[in-house]
Amino acid sequence: MSAISSRTGCRAAAPWASVPCRWARASRSSAGPTRPNNARGSCRCRPRLGPPEFCGEHQRTAKRGSQGRGCARPATEGTNKGDTMMGKRVRSLVLSLMMTAVPVAALAQGAPVPEIAGPILGPVTTPHSITLNGKTVRYTATFAEKVLTDATGKPLASISATAYVASPVVKTRPVLFVFNGGPGASSSPLHFGAFGPRSIVKGADGNRMLADNPHSLLADADLVFIDPVSTGFSRVLPGGDGHPYWNADGDAQAVLGLIRDWLRDQGRTGSPVYIAGESYGGFRLATMMKFVGDLPIAGLILISPALDFTAVAENPGNDLPHIFELPAMAVTAWKHGRAKIDAQTPDQVFQVAADYAEGPYALALLKGGQLPAAERDAVAARLGDLIGLPAKTIADANLRIGTQTFLETLLADQGLVVGRLDGRVTGPVPKDAPADRPAAAKDPALGLGRTNVITSSVATDYFKHELNVPVGRDYVSLTLDVNFSWNFQPAKREDGFYVNAAPDIAPVMKAQPGTRLLLVGGYYDMAVPLLSARYAIDRAGIPLDRVTVAAFDAGHSPFDGEAGQVRMREMMHGFLVGR
Repeated sequence: MSAISSRTGCRAAAPWASVPCRWARASRSSAGPTRPNNARGSCRCRPRLGPPEFCGEHQRTAKRGSQGRGCARPATEGTNKGDTMMGKRVRSLVLSLMMTAVPVAALAQGAPVPEIAGPILGPVTTPHSITLNGKTVRYTATFAEKVLTDATGKPLASISATAYVASPVVKTRPVLFVFNGGPGASSSPLHFGAFGPRSIVKGADGNRMLADNPHSLLADADLVFIDPVSTGFSRVLPGGDGHPYWNADGDAQAVLGLIRDWLRDQGRTGSPVYIAGESYGGFRLATMMKFVGDLPIAGLILISPALDFTAVAENPGNDLPHIFELPAMAVTAWKHGRAKIDAQTPDQVFQVAADYAEGPYALALLKGGQLPAAERDAVAARLGDLIGLPAKTIADANLRIGTQTFLETLLADQGLVVGRLDGRVTGPVPKDAPADRPAAAKDPALGLGRTNVITSSVATDYFKHELNVPVGRDYVSLTLDVNFSWNFQPAKREDGFYVNAAPDIAPVMKAQPGTRLLLVGGYYDMAVPLLSARYAIDRAGIPLDRVTVAAFDAGHSPFDGEAGQVRMREMMHGFLVGR
């Protein structure tokens, strides 16, 4: 089970809290999600965490402990001219996040993103209904493509959105705006794998098909799924240019502009506004807060977010990732029977490892070369117990075991490699993979195809035949070409090359006392360890009494599988309506 707790209220909300939260005082209740207690308590609130996987339709389903598909490396990791070494490392990291979204098996070289002609689509509105919680919910689905222009009014590109609004319209009803990450990923994982009224599922014949989603959040809020430039049906227009939007600030401003326009055009400026972003989408969401101005925000939802890249990038001399990866490694080793930990549940294992990581282990790394040999050996021995590797291997690595080394070593005696996105997943060690391909492409939870542009025939048919969108092209689930063209740096570089969007959230939450933040993550996620996201939030100046942390017994995507969808639905219900 997963856990949920608020920072100062220190209450864990059933049904996720399987054991009392040691990071925060916890109480159990069978009444379902409880609202965070905003009154300051006397306890030290260090929220308890739990795991997600990634991206519904786009993540190839890999059975835990089963074989995964092989994959190969993109011929090019970055096509930006003047790409810095730091930029390449960030790009490699984000590529590993993005590839969780889509089942692709060997990547081709990055290519220029094409301009796409054709009429601007929509708005197109169709009526629908769905049964949620035993009640019939009538709603309209509206797809619309918005043109983005330069300062002179020249059309450059488009961004699109699919809105689901309950009927009759209630103009004070919450609105949840949703997007995924990449960069270069569409909203389809959260759209068709978690929150939307229709899901892409596997039929009895093994083929993917559409079905009503009984866990849709449409029962609690109107939903708007956003596809950034060159994803979904969004595109670079003829004679236009996508580069103004293939960067941190331009992308954030384009998405925020769509949100503002939708609220204004639909007469919904009085609705509580919630925004959810997954993986790089969390970075986008945080970056948007720099430009949010006076737009009232009721809540922010960060799902497995990449916020502070220093906390996750294994660069030489950077010890933070080793600290934050330790609990995920320990839970994974425990799951496979390799850890020596006195604990019975994943959250207990995670807590034991987190306490050691942020205490004795962090102190040992801080001492560097001045760490006494006896102390080094003791730390190596304890790490060996926690993560299931030989103490000598750990000592020889200077107490710093990289993620890929762990994934390839833990079950090497069985000829297996462990999943980065979900440590419960295993697959055979690739025997014919190019030695220079990125580690993310070796993840057994993935299957990567030879094209850089991944389209979804099921999503295309949905828009064409159920929503009546007159489109003659395929829905782009993921484009690696956009990722290869991405500039991860903000437009202004007062902070040098430190890529961290979390502090951009703080001014908004301080200026708007009603804004709350929900952080969701997973125990087995070694792509974006949940401890790293908590670190970013804790040090961003954000009012922690309005932050809730939810932990799932899963990988990088908390909504993976039926059980994950049920837990995510209950948690989001509590956040959206359990104020």
